[in-house]
Amino acid sequence: MEQLKLVAHSRTRTGSGPSRRLRADDKIPAVMYGHGTEPVLLTLDRLRFRAALNAAGPNAIITLEVEGKNHLTIVKDMQRDTIANRVTHVDFMLVSLDERLVVDVPVRLVGDPVVAGRQGAVTQQQLMSLHVESPAGAIPPALDVDVSELSLETPVRVSDLTLPEGMVSLLDGDTLVVIAQRTRAAVAAEQLDEDGESLEDAPEADAEDAEDED
Repeated sequence: MEQLKLVAHSRTRTGSGPSRRLRADDKIPAVMYGHGTEPVLLTLDRLRFRAALNAAGPNAIITLEVEGKNHLTIVKDMQRDTIANRVTHVDFMLVSLDERLVVDVPVRLVGDPVVAGRQGAVTQQQLMSLHVESPAGAIPPALDVDVSELSLETPVRVSDLTLPEGMVSLLDGDTLVVIAQRTRAAVAAEQLDEDGESLEDAPEADAEDAEDED
């Protein structure tokens, strides 16, 4: 599990005006809560937070240093400006490394789908993230799924995934993760082989025969 450290500063001013001024200064208003403690209002550097999240994924354990004290946290929620595509507020939840959390872990396809390619098929990812319960310290940035042996006959299901120790899936084991699907070109080529000719190769009707039909 990737662990990162960010420096955050406590704040007392709330409301849309102060928050707007923070964002204009490339800062993000945030709040930290959990474990029966009172919520703490914080300010983060936007660029450093974005870099940390890009490097370790949405479920990373982040050590927040606030006024010289370290706090283990995980991002519980983020608000975004959909137009500017910027994070506008972050909720951090206090955690311990052995605490069990329910999260969605991104599914990432790796490997070259050689077998599927030989069958004239392409990979179709059916599941973008896996809903799991896991110790906070065991959550990876993503779950890698090897598609090198994927074929039309052998799709990958949730039950086929190798999960980190202590992690359990909350989805049915038969849920499809990735399948191989024939391309239109492959299907058309197979149909051509079966029929022996295509419509384009079919002989044209003789003009005199066409007149006789009239």
